[in-house]
Amino acid sequence: QGGEAQRCGWLVDRFGVYASVSEGLRSVLQELNATEVTDLGSGQGGPVRYLSRRSGLSHVNFLLTDLYPAPLELPEAMVRWHPEPVDALGKEVPGAGPITLFNAFHHFGPEEQARLVRMHGQRGLFIYEVLQPTVLTFLKILFTTTVGQLLVAPFVRPFRWERLFLTYLLPINLLTIPWDGLVSVLRSEPYDVLVERLRASAPKGVSVKGGTAGPWWAPVTWIHCQPITAA
Repeated sequence: QGGEAQRCGWLVDRFGVYASVSEGLRSVLQELNATEVTDLGSGQGGPVRYLSRRSGLSHVNFLLTDLYPAPLELPEAMVRWHPEPVDALGKEVPGAGPITLFNAFHHFGPEEQARLVRMHGQRGLFIYEVLQPTVLTFLKILFTTTVGQLLVAPFVRPFRWERLFLTYLLPINLLTIPWDGLVSVLRSEPYDVLVERLRASAPKGVSVKGGTAGPWWAPVTWIHCQPITAA
């Protein structure tokens, strides 16, 4: 899973996958007058690190968290790691600002997703997913995690000889990473299904809206749960 996270972070950064949602995130943070964000399930923080370098978000302090944190040295001045494990469904989530989830929401079941909006809706919960339950997405993930992996493995940073060994000599990565990606596609749901579920579960005074952004070849599902008074 660490190998997949590194590749995904590299691809997100090189191809600007989340560029299409940067303006929407900037706008909603402005509505909430928020300059701090806690990111859950950060992995290696690729999406947040990329967005923190966008001009409209360069003033925001991002706190990366994970259930199994692996803090890295981060060159981005406004991004830092929370060193202790953070359970997204736990009672204590560090920070005081809104919460983001980048490509992690599909890992939660329907009841857990409803629980997340009940827990964090008043604080602000902003969800972004690059996976949709479509044949095109399935084919893109299959290509990226097989042919794409063979092409980019030597260029992923930080460089590791172990990655090359497990990709070319003992190609375990060519089995585990495609499997993980394709299962994630099967677990994904259309944004309107997610919006309907979260609206039904949102506490009073919290609005839920969503949609997709970006080009046809890299659409991003976005769902914003936030206090109505701040909208």
